Amino acid sequence: MTAADANPSKMNPNMPPLWALTLGAAILVLVVFFWDALGNLWMRWGQQDELSHSYFIPVISGWLVWTNRNAVIKSIGAPSIVGPILVVIAGLMALLGQITHIYVLQHLGIVVSIAGLVAGFGGISLLRVVAAPVAFLFFAVPPPYWVITILSWKFQQMSSVLGVWMIQMMDIPVFLTGNIIDLGNYKLQVAEACSGLRYLFPFLSLGVMTAYLFRGKLWQKAVIVIATIPITIFMNSFRIAVTGALVQAYGTSHAEGALHFFEGWVVFLMCMVALLGVVAVLAYTSKPRKGALDSLGAPDLSPIPPSKGGLPRPHILAGVAGVAALFVGLSQVLTTDDLIIPERKIFAGVPQEFPGWTHSIRPLDPTVAETLGADDSIVVNFITPEQKAINLYMAYLDAQRDGRSWHSPRQCIPGGGWEISQHDIIKGETPSGKPITYNRLIIQNRDVRQLVYYWYDQRGRKVANEFTMKFWLIYDAVMKKRSDGAMVRLITPVSNAAGIEKADAELKAMMDRMDPFLADYVPN
Repeated sequence: MTAADANPSKMNPNMPPLWALTLGAAILVLVVFFWDALGNLWMRWGQQDELSHSYFIPVISGWLVWTNRNAVIKSIGAPSIVGPILVVIAGLMALLGQITHIYVLQHLGIVVSIAGLVAGFGGISLLRVVAAPVAFLFFAVPPPYWVITILSWKFQQMSSVLGVWMIQMMDIPVFLTGNIIDLGNYKLQVAEACSGLRYLFPFLSLGVMTAYLFRGKLWQKAVIVIATIPITIFMNSFRIAVTGALVQAYGTSHAEGALHFFEGWVVFLMCMVALLGVVAVLAYTSKPRKGALDSLGAPDLSPIPPSKGGLPRPHILAGVAGVAALFVGLSQVLTTDDLIIPERKIFAGVPQEFPGWTHSIRPLDPTVAETLGADDSIVVNFITPEQKAINLYMAYLDAQRDGRSWHSPRQCIPGGGWEISQHDIIKGETPSGKPITYNRLIIQNRDVRQLVYYWYDQRGRKVANEFTMKFWLIYDAVMKKRSDGAMVRLITPVSNAAGIEKADAELKAMMDRMDPFLADYVPN
């Protein structure tokens, strides 16, 4: 044991060769293990506008460590066995992510492994002093695509309603149908890009950093973080309202192209000004009173007494490298076999399952098809012998991975100008006795109503909830080596005379009719 190991608070400024060798080996093996996840992380930061700020998060974390480097150096203690334990947890997360092709598990594992390296090198004392910069790295982890989809839908709804209210306050005639703002001569669609998420993710990161830098009480820091959400919604709605007013006055060029992009950046700057206003109020009401900028600054961290005892540093770091190398080997063994893709009939044969029914197959919009990325899909309008109209949509994925999953109809329906007036989740049984849970929606566009049923048909399970669907996806990917599945949607118009009950009976009869043959197209 070296003198520095005996007295960890007096670190040799020149790292002993054995320490450098074992630390470098641990970092190298972890980089090899997470190489694919790191590449995916870099790709998503560049491809998704709402994640483009993530490039700066590691830089900010590094800056936070550097500004308190004296306290960090004085907090380096004896290495802790917690380091290898955290690397084991990170390895298990990443391995599960590799098996299921769910990258968020691998991305989270990267941050956990960094914490493991810190504890393995400088002990719990070092991990505690750099806890905030390491935790801030979690904001560089992209949320799963399906989470972004759900959040986008929620933000679109709120932004649309509030934006229309602002337009009405300007005495401009306007009508909202779904996420489409009808200005008469021009219809303004609040698409995913206008939902506000491209503000929320970077602004939330900025809010957390502002709260960390704010020299005040814990509840004040919480207010700063929470304030980012209503500020984002309000400012995005204001952007929509201003765009609507400009379109009404000067034409459609104000809703598209460079000006629309510029308006987005202006609104983001306004969000920052509003957040600074929150900081100013909190600083002014504090004792003693301060200015907004005076209340912000890098915290002066006090050194944490260095950890003592434990195994020599090279042993712990070698253990970290060994654990990482073990997971590299396990990943090669457990992920060699591709996911199983079962045999099935293609959806083109579905219309023939309804002899005597009139049908017309509708081509899927190329933009929609590209967004869905389905391996097989069909949209078909049926006319029953009783002259009842039913629309059937089915989409199938051989494997749900790398972001290829389902867009909830609850997001797509408002984009078509429809309003969801009622949403229920129905539990029941198929004619074959298997349980089924499906979504039942009543949608409306002015005086026109439709009834919608949809569910996720996943490897023998018929589920309504996206979270439940994702849970079984992970389970089946590990236990069955399968992640295939489909989404099934049925729509029928609701006549004012017949009402909802008759429409329900028609769709339930359609579901019963499909039950005997559906497994041929969507394998159990």
